[in-house]
Amino acid sequence: METERGKGPRWKRVVAWVLVVLACILSVLSVISVFARNQLLNTDAYVNTVAPLSSNSAIQTQVAKQVSQNLISRTNIEARVKSALPSKAGFLAEPLTSELESAVNSLALKAVQTKQFSEVWVAVNRAAHKQLVAVLTGSSTGSVSSKNGKVTIDLSQVEVNLKKQLDAKGITVFNKVPAVKGLDFVLFQSQSLVKVQKGTKLLNDLALVLPILSLLLFAASVVLARNRRRGLVRAAAGLALSMAAVLVVIAVARHQYLSGLGPNQSVAANQAVIDTVTAKLRLGLRIILGVSVLIAVLALVAGNRRLRAWASRGDRADNPVHGFVAGHRAILQWCVLGLAVVVLVVWSEPTTLVAVIVVAIALVVMAAIGIYGAGRRPLAPAAVGPDVDDSSGPEER
Repeated sequence: METERGKGPRWKRVVAWVLVVLACILSVLSVISVFARNQLLNTDAYVNTVAPLSSNSAIQTQVAKQVSQNLISRTNIEARVKSALPSKAGFLAEPLTSELESAVNSLALKAVQTKQFSEVWVAVNRAAHKQLVAVLTGSSTGSVSSKNGKVTIDLSQVEVNLKKQLDAKGITVFNKVPAVKGLDFVLFQSQSLVKVQKGTKLLNDLALVLPILSLLLFAASVVLARNRRRGLVRAAAGLALSMAAVLVVIAVARHQYLSGLGPNQSVAANQAVIDTVTAKLRLGLRIILGVSVLIAVLALVAGNRRLRAWASRGDRADNPVHGFVAGHRAILQWCVLGLAVVVLVVWSEPTTLVAVIVVAIALVVMAAIGIYGAGRRPLAPAAVGPDVDDSSGPEER
């Protein structure tokens, strides 16, 4: 079924819009899956991400507070102090206990500000990475575990180091306190963790397929559009809006999560964890958003009348390069698309930035081919026949 001249079949326009919508949805899943695979499920990347948290003041304060309070709660300090004092000096038990607790808190904070704590933090996270992957797939073992929607790290070793420092300072009241396993520091807590667990394996398996499929759908939507320049603008704008929507969702979810923390939970510490872990994801989204906007603007500029007039100049009909591009425009665009797909397939671990650059270059080259080859093609040679008398005058213009 044909519509009026220049508009092309209606089904192509409908399919082009459907492909753009599907490509936008898959592009969101692509970014998340690549982030999950290359960032959360890669040991070196994970350790490099969480390592700086050991020097974050909010994290240090929260860890020191939790370790010291846990140690003090398992020791009846006031009773021990009172038993060590003469009966007439029993009234000093309470102030001495308070001073002792302050000393423990102070030493705990100093302990987590040392290079030794940074090394412990990195070692625990590196050794526990397999357990973190197990958390994301629903199991719980080792130093990292998931329970009631919580992702926790066992910092029992920090307490052991603190007791050694207290003993070195002459504070031996904690020497007989038995070591405890399971001194959990909550990295993240959400009742939606179960949903994340269910989708992690699927996203990891599709981390390579989704970006390629998104690229193919975007390219197909451009090819099927009756005006490919406008189709490119539509695809780029849709991608930009999709990335912007994800950024908004992340910001809203972050605010909701921090607002729902309990009174004993540190907002600053949780904020540091969220911002650190999602930093590369947000950066990748912003890069894709910026590149998409740039492509959309360039495609709009390409529709400038002067540029189109230059592309349609009749004197370029004799240019063999232009003639070849004009005659094989669709084939060349599909070749560019195929090359981009090959690059993404051959690349062992394509990051978000790599995928964005490959897609951007492919779209720009395809647009350039479309613009350059949009000029007037040479007319087919006229049929051989008797000469026509042209004495009637010059051709009307």
